[in-house]
Amino acid sequence: MTGKNMSKNLSKSKYLSGLQCEKRLWLEINDPDKASEAPEYQKRLFEQGKEVGITARSYFGEGYLINTDRSKIYNCVGETQNAIARGKSIIFEGTFFHDNTFVMANIIKKNKDESWDIIEVKSAISIKDEYIPDLAVQKYVLEGSGLKINGTWIMYINRKCVYPDLSNLFVIKDVSDRVEEKIHEVSGNITTFKDVIKFENEPKILIGPHCNSPYACPFKEYCWQNVGNRTVFNIPKLDYNKKIELRERGIILLEQLPNDYPLTDVQRKYINWIFNGQTEIDHVGIRKKLSKLEYPLHFLDFETDSSAIPRFNGTRPFDKIPFQYSCYIMYKNRDIEHFEYIHLDQTDPRLPLLESLVKNIKQKGSVVVYYAPFEREVLTSLAKSFPEHSLQLTSITNRLWDQFDIFKRYYKHPDFRNSNSLKSVLPVLIPELSYKELAVGEGNQAQLVWNLMIRTKNEVDKNQMIEDLRAYCKMDTLAMVEIHKLLKNIV
Repeated sequence: MTGKNMSKNLSKSKYLSGLQCEKRLWLEINDPDKASEAPEYQKRLFEQGKEVGITARSYFGEGYLINTDRSKIYNCVGETQNAIARGKSIIFEGTFFHDNTFVMANIIKKNKDESWDIIEVKSAISIKDEYIPDLAVQKYVLEGSGLKINGTWIMYINRKCVYPDLSNLFVIKDVSDRVEEKIHEVSGNITTFKDVIKFENEPKILIGPHCNSPYACPFKEYCWQNVGNRTVFNIPKLDYNKKIELRERGIILLEQLPNDYPLTDVQRKYINWIFNGQTEIDHVGIRKKLSKLEYPLHFLDFETDSSAIPRFNGTRPFDKIPFQYSCYIMYKNRDIEHFEYIHLDQTDPRLPLLESLVKNIKQKGSVVVYYAPFEREVLTSLAKSFPEHSLQLTSITNRLWDQFDIFKRYYKHPDFRNSNSLKSVLPVLIPELSYKELAVGEGNQAQLVWNLMIRTKNEVDKNQMIEDLRAYCKMDTLAMVEIHKLLKNIV
């Protein structure tokens, strides 16, 4: 086996890539340099997935872990076969190879009748459709390797679990019937994919909704480099099936869309706006929205952690745990002051953060945020967990004013690229302010850096990460301040 060209074999992940898009599969194997750099936050998701997998093993007692170097895949296969031959009944990360395809099974468990169950562990709170082909290819390869597979199961996170009792952290559900519906497709798919990766040139496959579903494709930037936001897939609220139908007809760009294609007034207006390339500003709407502000204005932003495995009293999996905030306060005379808090260790950050917050936010005045549902959820959760502060927190919640609404309703710019996010709006309106120069550039990355910071023993690294986090959160609130000033000048 060691003499085979492993790069031309399939893996479980490559098989799933092929299901999503054969061009993605070909590029992953033959031209991986065309992939965009993975976002930093994916490191956090990867580490969290590993943590969930390790925790799941503890629910199965003394299992045997295949711990060979993963880069030596055939050695892993050999160790797995040896473990089975020695009578091991529970194996973690068992590795198998069949039909030029190798898979690693999170957990396999032997039954009394000598059959085996496959348990796939997922750091999610529900069973997603894309998990079924994942298990189907595992079952196909394991059966091809000589194992009799009885059942296929998914072990996923239980949102009802409350720390510190983690006894019900997981839900385990039998999906054997659903896997059986897919198992007959696996052999044909593998044959097709083996042919695809041998193509001399990348497959000619049109872009479409599949570029983001079920996973964001790392080659999207490469494949979409010449289309920008001028595709039929950007049309707001266009039915998914209609997008597929247009793609099958070869209609990708807005310019290709027939003039008589049925669209709503909003959708037709969007297309005309893209073609005209003009900024649309509803001065009356902006003025009316701004008139509801009351001084002093508090420009507030939270950074939160969201862990699959809760670690603070009373919290559930994936609760939003605030570890940092930034707040600019603007008075009626335009004077401004800044307050902030960042939690620096592994203890529960919520109480000291909210104590700082209620101390610094005035008892009156609007609280300006960008996308209020997020801040509202954080504040409501804090009030529920710490009822002694619920009056102050409820007061803050009741005074939320959402700057996002301006760009959702009253201010449209073609350079926003069909997005109303702060990261899209800011560089267009206030180009001198930029996230590009910051070491931390978005919220998911902030989660990653915070988790690294509170665990590191290196004081130099810790201090640098603290400053990076402060700079990022402060930028979010400063951005809102400067956008507010611009909006006031416009109206």
